[in-house]
Amino acid sequence: MADISAHSKADNEENPLERQRELMELLSQETRHSIIQALVGHPKLLASAAEINHFVPSKSKKTVEEQLDVLVDADILEIYEYPPNKKKRGLPWKFYGFTEYGTDILGDFNYLKGVPMARAVHQKTRTPEKIERHETAPRPPLPEPVRATFRLEDDT
Repeated sequence: MADISAHSKADNEENPLERQRELMELLSQETRHSIIQALVGHPKLLASAAEINHFVPSKSKKTVEEQLDVLVDADILEIYEYPPNKKKRGLPWKFYGFTEYGTDILGDFNYLKGVPMARAVHQKTRTPEKIERHETAPRPPLPEPVRATFRLEDDT
């Protein structure tokens, strides 16, 4: 498993090729790559764990959650909370989304070129009622630099 801690980030600022290799390893691991693709394709760029699990069906829930933690620890993703949903049964209140640093990395590794295709796949994927409910649930706003990177409209 890739260890991209704050310590290794600082160490590798002196060695950009090593940093690039570590990031490539982080992004290319199968489950993490699938998670990133699921989020890139999400219309709101913020997805609950249930939504991500639905779009990464070949892996167990535990495996997906472990890899979400790795991406959060690496500062590629952040957990965005929406406390008002805590009181509403059946609605998620924790969402995973990209950080500003994460969007920079996606740009550096050309993931952003795949956004239209990932969104088209997402739109064509059948979803059960629970996932539809999660997709339409209110969620917190993303930071403006992230919104700008993905050219999100103001209706999120």
